[in-house]
Amino acid sequence: MRVSAITMAGLRLNDLDYYRSDLAALIKSSGASLLVLPAYSALMLGLEVGALVPAHDFGSSLQQYIKNHSSWNNRFMDLHSTLAHDLNIHLVAGTLVEIESGRHYHSAYCFNPAGEICCSQRQTHLTRSERESGFSRGEGLNIFTLNGLKTGLVIGNDARHPEVGRIFALRGAGLILYSGASEAGFNCWPQAAGMWAQVQQNQFWSVEAQLSGAISGKFFGAPSAVLGPCEITPGKSGYLKRGYPQSAIVTAELDEKSRLKIKENYPLLKLLNPEAYSGINEGPVL
Repeated sequence: MRVSAITMAGLRLNDLDYYRSDLAALIKSSGASLLVLPAYSALMLGLEVGALVPAHDFGSSLQQYIKNHSSWNNRFMDLHSTLAHDLNIHLVAGTLVEIESGRHYHSAYCFNPAGEICCSQRQTHLTRSERESGFSRGEGLNIFTLNGLKTGLVIGNDARHPEVGRIFALRGAGLILYSGASEAGFNCWPQAAGMWAQVQQNQFWSVEAQLSGAISGKFFGAPSAVLGPCEITPGKSGYLKRGYPQSAIVTAELDEKSRLKIKENYPLLKLLNPEAYSGINEGPVL
């Protein structure tokens, strides 16, 4: 399966028609059947096209989004649903803010080639700033089947919590799709403590899409990547393919037979104490 992580770098974000055209061209050029957009994609695009009210800093812009989320979210979802359908792909549209019963959540959605939502996920572990902004945490981890692989979505700070990847792995996930937004700067080691570490601990694939660009004066830029167990990646690095912070897209081919061979030769999950994990690996499969 050919997969891609998209950073939003180089896309014309000031007009929805331009954005749709640029993103479609990028997707077609990759040849991938699965693509993942980064975190805060809806916020960045909404501000650029004038659908959301800008503010003097990132936190204030996020609050404005929360107050005026409904109409923009519908447009954002419709746009990416149509893209998935027209291009016959699976597409994780990055993240948006959704509100339910007076609470707001940082959420990701995946669309299938029919343009239908095949999975949604709310961020389950919040940073201090996210808690101060009034976000609520999601309370479950959802799995769906994508091209024969059990798959999960991970958002933002969840990558830094090893129990997230472990629960997915115990439930049979072979692929994790991660929408991230790390601040620009020296962040290689904190980033490696996220999805790279989760992949090595649990022997699944991961497509890591990191946001590249600025939102209300806050700059984001970490390398996007396609990750796999060290033993089956070039130089035993854990990276099938890795880009630069400004790379528009990172694409790689997943060889599932090689991953399953690694799991057979060195079955990490079978070395665990099963009683320590009893009850945590239950949940819906979509």
